[in-house]
Amino acid sequence: MCGVAGATGSGEHSRVKTALGALSHRGPDDAGYWADPEAGISLGATRLVTTDPGDLARQPMVSADGRFVLAFNGYIAGHRRRILALREKGSVVESDSDAALFLAVLGNALRDGGDPAKALADLSGQYAFALWDRETCHLWLGRDPVGIKPLYFAEYGNGNVAFASEIAALRCIVSTIPEADVFPHYLAHLFVPAPATGFANIGQLRPGELMCWQGGAVESRMIRPAICHRSDGNNMIADLRRTLRQSVADAMDADRDVGTLLSGGVDSGAVAAMACDVARERGQKPPPGFVMQFRDATMDETPRARQLADHLGMELHAIAAPDEPDEIWGHLKDGLRAFGSPFGNPSVVLMQALSAGVSQHVPVCLAGDGGDELFGGYPRYRAARMFRFWQHVPGVVRRTMAGNFARTLPRGAERFVQGGQGSAEDAFHFWNDRAGISQVPSKLSLAADLPNGELSDRMMAFDREITLPGNQLAMSDRCGMAYGLEYRVPLLGHEVMAIAGRVPAVAHLRGGGKVLLRAVIAPMMPDGYLCTGKIGFNPPIAEWLVKLGALLWGNDGRIIDVLFGDLPVTNRQRRHYWQRATQGRAPDVALSLWAMLVWRLREGGVAIGYRSGKHQHGNGGKCCIVCGSHQDRGLHAGTPPAA
Repeated sequence: MCGVAGATGSGEHSRVKTALGALSHRGPDDAGYWADPEAGISLGATRLVTTDPGDLARQPMVSADGRFVLAFNGYIAGHRRRILALREKGSVVESDSDAALFLAVLGNALRDGGDPAKALADLSGQYAFALWDRETCHLWLGRDPVGIKPLYFAEYGNGNVAFASEIAALRCIVSTIPEADVFPHYLAHLFVPAPATGFANIGQLRPGELMCWQGGAVESRMIRPAICHRSDGNNMIADLRRTLRQSVADAMDADRDVGTLLSGGVDSGAVAAMACDVARERGQKPPPGFVMQFRDATMDETPRARQLADHLGMELHAIAAPDEPDEIWGHLKDGLRAFGSPFGNPSVVLMQALSAGVSQHVPVCLAGDGGDELFGGYPRYRAARMFRFWQHVPGVVRRTMAGNFARTLPRGAERFVQGGQGSAEDAFHFWNDRAGISQVPSKLSLAADLPNGELSDRMMAFDREITLPGNQLAMSDRCGMAYGLEYRVPLLGHEVMAIAGRVPAVAHLRGGGKVLLRAVIAPMMPDGYLCTGKIGFNPPIAEWLVKLGALLWGNDGRIIDVLFGDLPVTNRQRRHYWQRATQGRAPDVALSLWAMLVWRLREGGVAIGYRSGKHQHGNGGKCCIVCGSHQDRGLHAGTPPAA
């Protein structure tokens, strides 16, 4: 796993090298740089060595004939099998690394005049890459179809393009212009969906996007996974069990130690159980497991994780969740720095702390990301399934129930009746929009190819195409790579996704959800494990708002003023929202206030400047959102980069 950066402009060598320095956390084991001054191209990579530590696997990697130069970030499932097959057919693959396989596959397609998107469609895994074709002077940039690995780019100058794995590194090459117009999308999603980033002049490749640059002209196409699935007829459970096990085995194929997250849920439990089975077959010890431990027993899944770890014979490491204001603030700053763009999911604080702990033990860790989106794990999907029956209730009754009566219901039931007042399209937008403050405009970004049909199928497709890559997978990448830790997500192997995709949502949702995945792993689980509900990887947002707000801004009045700023919300409404959120009575409002807090930190440029109880200003001369003072009064020193 690596970080990549580069640019097509002549004279950019020093900036690209600086960008590589900004990516050193993604690749702590090695760094390489390649340039062709005559062609005006420079690119480089920092490397976390997970496969083939030999010199031939160093990057940027040049093909045997000298035509192609590759900077690669990721891993390819079953790369050793594929390398062997290519060599048997006469292809030259100079090392046993994933990058060498990728270079051979893409290089062969381009030499033969084939479609590179079609050639890459057969590769399952997670990747982002830059490939320079010295013969045609084409620069190819791409991202895996699921959207697991990131790649940012900026067009600048006279038709040049720069790229990097993280925005902070890209800003070493090009200047940036904040884009305020993304705020409604950010508030709805808690992140900025691709291709936007929160900067007017920086974009991110969409999942599966393949971009080609030549002489200032840019073209894009999409990589669509090509699945040649072997089936045992109608036994889908056996199909999925075999395919999932192979995906886990491929993800464990590394030349470094591998661990696995163990949250106490079905998804991480499925991956851990398969990993232990694979390890035993290979004559190895079960991989170590990692769980986040909370002080509050009602939020803590350590006992459940320990039950499964003992059953599987795994060593379990419990990593303490941050609780003190300084801890929360420190991990939030680190998370915002890693993203470089607005990211309003407070779980990033937990993921930063978890990754810091895991990285002390292993450089590669398996995770259960994607299980909810593939197999129907979220309550919103079950609500969508019920909606077709709810529509038969007279509209006047539904609207009446959505009034004051809804506030007396549990959170899930309240959101159901409020979102179920009108059409299926209304329900879709209400249940997927994370904004909890009605006076502040929010807007969902929808995929162009979102399917029609059953509401539950649309909800699951929306999460797979938009929310999963922009939220969970983004957190895993940024937080893990901040500590040189590679998370691998075997539930998102192409064949696993193909099997799950053949099952309609209504079938996944029977029996409370994940019926297919539960059937696959039931024989491997301890008695009663699958009957217990999961708590979820969520922080106590109400407490955190109080703790962090007091640390940054002091009293409630100042906190409220900063968070709401010039938004069209009256003072009375502001106090009402703050009280409900911090008293734990309105989780959706609390989530929106947290997102607004992150946005204000971004505006003020202070998220990196805080040190030991003090803070610094950004945006020279503008009002500091921490204390209301001005930089030119001399109260603070330094001008930190924007978060």
